[in-house]
Amino acid sequence: MMINYKDKIGEKYKKILFIHGWGFNIKIWEDFVSSFMSEKNCTFIDLYKYIGDSKGNLKLAAKEVLDEHEDVDLIISWSLGCYLAKEIEILNKTNAIKLIYISYSPRFMISDTWSFGFEKNTIKKLRNDLKKDIIKTLKNFYLLILGDFKSKKNMYKKIISNIELMSAVDPKNLSDGLNIIEESDYKNFCKSKEVCNLYIYGDNDSISPFGIREYIENWEPVSVIKVIPNSSHIPFLTNPDDFYKIVKEFI
Repeated sequence: MMINYKDKIGEKYKKILFIHGWGFNIKIWEDFVSSFMSEKNCTFIDLYKYIGDSKGNLKLAAKEVLDEHEDVDLIISWSLGCYLAKEIEILNKTNAIKLIYISYSPRFMISDTWSFGFEKNTIKKLRNDLKKDIIKTLKNFYLLILGDFKSKKNMYKKIISNIELMSAVDPKNLSDGLNIIEESDYKNFCKSKEVCNLYIYGDNDSISPFGIREYIENWEPVSVIKVIPNSSHIPFLTNPDDFYKIVKEFI
């Protein structure tokens, strides 16, 4: 059954782009893809490359991605990577690309009008700590985003397994990524009331809690919103079977 589905998705989608979030790299997708999908149709976007190439301008980065991947027909984005996917969605005027957003928040910063996300001091500390020790900073960030997830210890061990690769990332691109987190606001963004995207949340995510669904339902009434019980900010790792089932039903 699994093999047949891999064949089916390979026939239906000729190119699938995966976009990771801040503090992680393309390895974050490894387990999910190897378990549930055929890698031959998958391309893994290095978010830091496009942040660097565009000097932190995601509109330019989105154009660059589409110029390089004209035949893409499915994008799966996570956390900060969702913002690059949103800019691609703006350019996707024909609705030819199917979009899946994981742990998406139209704002990642708490404000007077938005009660979800990071405090300003948290981002400021991350930026300052990056200058001293990238690896230690990222380890602390992973603990932060895992929050009160009940299997936090085991998941933490899993996600730090590829952390050494992050030492090769240009610190400026990481810092520019924090600028995007701090300054971006997609609350008033909605290309069309007829748009049908898929949004997936974990019910134990303190950064992008499932309460955001009420806003998505208002902005995009046709879109599909799913919440995975006993999950986290990284539902495709913490709850891969539930995540796979939701994705399979949507695509």
